[in-house]
Order: sequence, then structure tokens, then C-alpha cells
Amino acid sequence: MAFAYAINNIAYLGAGLTKLSGTWSGVAGDASGSVPVSGTVIKADFQKFDNDGTYGGLCRVSSSTSSGITTVTVNNQDNVVSGYFTIEKLG
Repeated sequence: MAFAYAINNIAYLGAGLTKLSGTWSGVAGDASGSVPVSGTVIKADFQKFDNDGTYGGLCRVSSSTSSGITTVTVNNQDNVVSGYFTIEKLG
């Protein structure tokens, strides 16, 4: 199972701030996943959700920007079947 994500909600918070939220999955050892986002990303949290209903720690993320598109890269270190994420962006 390669990295996959789905944006389930877009909330406009005013003054050019938008929050994207959704679900993701991935497998440890696979290539890092990436999420392209228009605008400047100011916060990105990707979190694992275990089958027993408890949250795991935050996954490492990095970002790079080119031509107004920010690519958020998720460095998953564990198998994730049900993960949740939020991304806050300007623009």
C-alpha cells in the first residue's frame, strides 16, 4: 500500500488562512508521500491513528515551495492504515 491521502474538509478561517483536513495511509519502508498545496503552508500535522482508538505521535514532515506550490513531504516511519492530517496555509 503506497502513500495515499484524501482531503475531506476545507475550512476558510478568514484573512487568507485556510485549513485542509483529511485522512492518509502509508507503509513503513515505502517512499515518502507528498501533498501539493497551493499557497504558503504555515503548519502541517500528520498523525497516525491506531486501531485501538489511540493516537500515535506526529510524523516527520518537510516542505519545499516552487512557483507558488508548496509540496509537503511525509516521512512515514510506521504502517498507517488510518491517519489524520491538518494543513494550514496562506493564500
